[in-house]
Amino acid sequence: MNTVANPFQFESSVLSHFPGFGAVRTVQLAGYLSIGDDAGGWLYFWFSEAARDPENAPLVIWINHAQEQNALDCLFDGHGPYLLGEGGQVHANPFSWHQHANYLILDQPLGGGLSFAVHPRYLPECHAEASQQTYHALQEFLLRWPRYRQLDCYLFGLGEASHTIARLAHCILDGNHSGQPLIRLRGLGLGNALLAPEIQLQSHIEFASQNRLINTEEREKAETLLRDFRQALASPSPLRHQQAERLAEALESHVARCGGRDPRDIRQPPEREPSRLSGYLANPAVLQSLHIDPRSLDPAFANPSALSRWQSAPSHLYPPLLEKLQVLFFHGEYGMSGNHLGLDAWLNTIYWKHAAAFRQQGREAWRPYGLPAGAYRRQGGLSHLVLHNAGLHIARAQPANALAMLRQFLHAPDQDEGTV
Repeated sequence: MNTVANPFQFESSVLSHFPGFGAVRTVQLAGYLSIGDDAGGWLYFWFSEAARDPENAPLVIWINHAQEQNALDCLFDGHGPYLLGEGGQVHANPFSWHQHANYLILDQPLGGGLSFAVHPRYLPECHAEASQQTYHALQEFLLRWPRYRQLDCYLFGLGEASHTIARLAHCILDGNHSGQPLIRLRGLGLGNALLAPEIQLQSHIEFASQNRLINTEEREKAETLLRDFRQALASPSPLRHQQAERLAEALESHVARCGGRDPRDIRQPPEREPSRLSGYLANPAVLQSLHIDPRSLDPAFANPSALSRWQSAPSHLYPPLLEKLQVLFFHGEYGMSGNHLGLDAWLNTIYWKHAAAFRQQGREAWRPYGLPAGAYRRQGGLSHLVLHNAGLHIARAQPANALAMLRQFLHAPDQDEGTV
């Protein structure tokens, strides 16, 4: 692997201070990783060493889950060491995941977020290509900072990041087997994962109905859209596949519009607060300190449209991974998109060595601090956790419980009572 092809390699990636906050308190890095030896595109990354015992703490890699978001969205979303306040002020996050792990955010796919390409031919045409680019970038990170290669590694993400995470996990395992530099992948953590459209779009309707967000007439229209989607998805025609994606989006929009709620958290109205991040990134000192290339803010080429939420579903890729890795599926109980009803239904259809035992289990109360904070099932290496009083972004709504979930999954998956 030719890392010399990345011109950013020769620029400092070390962060000395975080704008709006001050001097950083751990080793932190940010910058760009190349997607291949021809250096036609770069993925932005941000990294912090663990606050305690970084030599032995695992490496948690957060895979960005939406093309319109960027690494700083993920950083300020409750997982990272910082929280962005009014007026660009940045505060320490006491529940940051770097308390228990070395924490790396990868901004993917190429063409989204703070990642950019110099020509449209480098934009990925499918999830498999995007995952290969992310694998190359991860290998480059570990070549440039080899002390983190020896650590156990975990991939985490939300929603459509499940497309990349499944394929990236297979890239890592295949690369390890074929003699590529070793990455010690041990597990996956997926929040509100989008895996199986035929099952999970049905669960959007069921979830909305159970929470009284749609009436009978509205449900009938949603089921008609679902039936049309399934027919289009089953067609061999590429044009019909494109239509399937539009039908899926129409179904999601219809259900959300009927309920008048935010599908990420049905307790909230659909209106979103203005993003503070755009104003923060408008500060040239921020771009300089965080090593953000200005070309990423006004990209010459649009986000790759081929990377859909519902096509090329990765559901078939996960059963083999369940045989080899620890896997955690987690949900906030009020998140409708990729909700726990759909994942339960999908888990009842897949086959792996502990499938029968897992299906027979009922949920138990999850008590990370003594009081019930969720409900979980666990068998073999698979855990499924539903957290109370949270939507899609559990670290935003329940930061202490999100950190406890991570700690238990990383450090004591088999011993502690009530662990996930």
